Amino acid sequence: MAKLDTATVFAKPTFRRFLGVIALMWVTLGALLAIATLSQNAPTTTTEPLLTPIFYLIVFGGGSLWVLWQYRRRQVNLPLLLGPWPERPDWLAWFGVWVMSFMFSLGAFQLSFVALSYWAPDWVASTLAESLFLGAEETAIPWLYNLLMVLLLVVAAPVLEEFLFRGFLLHRWGTRWNPPVAVLLTSILFGILHGNVIGLTLFGLVMALLYLRTNSLGVAIAIHALNNAIAASLEIISRLTGNAEPTSLEEFRSGVWFGAILLAVSMPFLIKFIRRNWPTKDTPLPYWVNRDRTLAR
Repeated sequence: MAKLDTATVFAKPTFRRFLGVIALMWVTLGALLAIATLSQNAPTTTTEPLLTPIFYLIVFGGGSLWVLWQYRRRQVNLPLLLGPWPERPDWLAWFGVWVMSFMFSLGAFQLSFVALSYWAPDWVASTLAESLFLGAEETAIPWLYNLLMVLLLVVAAPVLEEFLFRGFLLHRWGTRWNPPVAVLLTSILFGILHGNVIGLTLFGLVMALLYLRTNSLGVAIAIHALNNAIAASLEIISRLTGNAEPTSLEEFRSGVWFGAILLAVSMPFLIKFIRRNWPTKDTPLPYWVNRDRTLAR
């Protein structure tokens, strides 16, 4: 382990090769689905919502397995990448950071989508009408779809996304350029892939800084899982209480003040957190911090 060169150990796999693997899996799945649809003469197969969690699990799970295979070939020590759970967990601080980032995400969604609603009202209306969980009239096997969505949101997404964005890409780009650039790039990419670009970019930024601060990917995974679990729980409660009707554009726009309040309350705390934990170009990446601690024992 001591012979590993910090400048080259994360030189591969590259992000371009990773994208190629993801694209190949996506095209393969699409081709198999097209063949199955044509053979069964069932054109509605491609619109079945159940395919969404299945495709996600196959593509992101397969991409993660490919990265792990590449790491094994390059003798990357996975436990050092994951890092140990902190000996003295700062639960209060972590929970506070999550609360503020959750508030910011909600506020950013409200304000940004209200602005978009004047430019693309139909798209915003359809987005507001989307639901994490579906009934019998919306998917062929609702119980399986909803179960997969819960597992995806609370387990698969936190583990796979934190490993890929913070574990893999943060080290790859942090090695190629430097930690500040890696934090920014991984956070922006994370936000773009989640739709709520501003809110989720900030969330990705917080997760990256927590990883650098604690050197434990488990902390980021736990907070990510908590975030998704709360979001899913709010929708489940809404459906159980009969308040699952889509929000109209008028109602949504009228709540712009609420989004502004959320941003006004959360931003000072988040700015302070980011300033205190922002890395320098010489900040060591978690893998090397954990390696040095292991060698020092």
